[in-house]
Amino acid sequence: MNHSSIEFVPMPEDAGQQIRRFFRVPLDTGESISVLIASVSYPVSDISLGGISILLEDNQAFEIGADLPGCKLHFKKTVLSDLTGRVRHCSPSARGSDLWQFGIQWLHVKESQKKALEQILIQLKKSALALSKTALPEETDEER
Repeated sequence: MNHSSIEFVPMPEDAGQQIRRFFRVPLDTGESISVLIASVSYPVSDISLGGISILLEDNQAFEIGADLPGCKLHFKKTVLSDLTGRVRHCSPSARGSDLWQFGIQWLHVKESQKKALEQILIQLKKSALALSKTALPEETDEER
């Protein structure tokens, strides 16, 4: 074959908006984070520097595009106050249940809040790594 079978064409700059800029860390390591929105506490299902997602039974709990001022994020002894979120999406949960996943983007994050979020993410990643190491089977003498 003298030519490639796939032709690569550069994407035009206005082809679409990037949806996700941050890596999400799922909270399936036994760690617990909650967010207080309008005096109601919700468990966080994943987190990134850019926002969180929560799982709810009611897909009408929040309106898409709604701003959520005065949020508080709780992780261990760390409390981030005065966060403003914006509901970016609501979709069926990928976990195969009757839950709905709401994606909430943080708006106007202060530098001190960003640093605290980075520290939370570092702790979560360390927990995930420690958990994955304990889940791996030990090598036998023959494998070494």
